[in-house]
Amino acid sequence: MAVLIGGFFTGCKKVEHGIDDAIVSINETTAATIQVGKALKVGFIANNISSFEFSIVKGSEVLLSETVAIEKGAHIVSKSFDIPLDESWVGEASLMVRYAAAGGTIEKTKPIVFSESNPVMYVVGGAIGAGWEPTLSVPMALYDEESKTKFETYEYVTVAGDGFKFLPTNVNWDNAYGKGATDGTLLQDEKAGNITVLKDGFYRLRMDAEALTYELLPLTWGIVGSATAGGWDKDTEMSFAGAKGTYTWKLTTDLVVGELKFRANNDWGMNLGGTSSALVLDGDNLKIYAAGTYDIELHLKPGAFTATLTKK
Repeated sequence: MAVLIGGFFTGCKKVEHGIDDAIVSINETTAATIQVGKALKVGFIANNISSFEFSIVKGSEVLLSETVAIEKGAHIVSKSFDIPLDESWVGEASLMVRYAAAGGTIEKTKPIVFSESNPVMYVVGGAIGAGWEPTLSVPMALYDEESKTKFETYEYVTVAGDGFKFLPTNVNWDNAYGKGATDGTLLQDEKAGNITVLKDGFYRLRMDAEALTYELLPLTWGIVGSATAGGWDKDTEMSFAGAKGTYTWKLTTDLVVGELKFRANNDWGMNLGGTSSALVLDGDNLKIYAAGTYDIELHLKPGAFTATLTKK
């Protein structure tokens, strides 16, 4: 147990409690670390008490304070606290309970660490496979190492379906991003329009939540390299296999011993390599060790780019 005196915690002696004593403790199952911007679920163990003060303290600063009421006869209580997306919270802090007992005030603490947020963004809409249900929305990924506001994903988008929007959560429609006053601009408002395309196709979707912009780039994919018919100068085109909600490109072709990569739009600005089980942008060349006819598949499912190369 510790007591806050002049902004500092001091150690206290162990307290022995009787069965009728007023007691409140923070359950040890409460998280020891959590990202800012998330909900913190705190468990309490209580006895013979109707209410107590709960607070989150960092150094000498009280970040959050709330009175928690206990229903009569309840001994195990769980409560959720919304932690703001505020970088000033990042670092070591303490969860504190304070309650009256034995003619005085007892304080108990549990350490916690608040970490930086891991930004998220989703895309949802009738023009993509997710439909308009936020809980089924497609996760996007950060594409700029120096930014926490620039996201992208790859999707087959149709003219039908009334377009799509971007969501900062996959729970509800709060703070959704839609089309702004002009193409390529975003508006974070419930009145914002849907983003649409003029032609069905496989697109790279990008958005910048800070600049309030978006970009739709139509994509075709192919293979290129010394193992392919076109060498390193010309792509052998692949065909998209599927529709909304699918991410697979296919090709059956002859290969020779050599190397290859996957490339979009016949341009080196977007190429995939590495290993077939974990493709990454600008990754190493994939090696072909035996000549023959191959069935090749490229899978661009969000968060896991993979390929299969099967010799017939």
